[in-house]
Amino acid sequence: LVEKFGIDPNNAFAFWDWVGGRYSVYSAVGVLPLSLQYGFSVVEKFLKGASSIDQHFKSTSLEENIPVLLGLLSVWNVSFLGYPARAILPYSQALEKFAPHIQQVSMESNGKGV
Repeated sequence: LVEKFGIDPNNAFAFWDWVGGRYSVYSAVGVLPLSLQYGFSVVEKFLKGASSIDQHFKSTSLEENIPVLLGLLSVWNVSFLGYPARAILPYSQALEKFAPHIQQVSMESNGKGV
């Protein structure tokens, strides 16, 4: 398909459709382009940050648990206030891809059901 899209297959990284986490930035597939762009020392800090929030989620009480509170706010906004969507309004051209990125993250979190 990459050749049909106009990319030389020699310039593509192939992986099977059964590889888990193909759409996750934290997977081996997702980390590869980040590593090539920014270097692994930067990506390692990124992964440590992800691990840090995972540990926060596992070990923090519900009253102070940031991912739990954000999830509850989302449920409140959708279920009780009737807001089925969120607005992300980038204030800079450099953030033009931020809203689609957050949409992708949200779909990953929701099991690609949206």
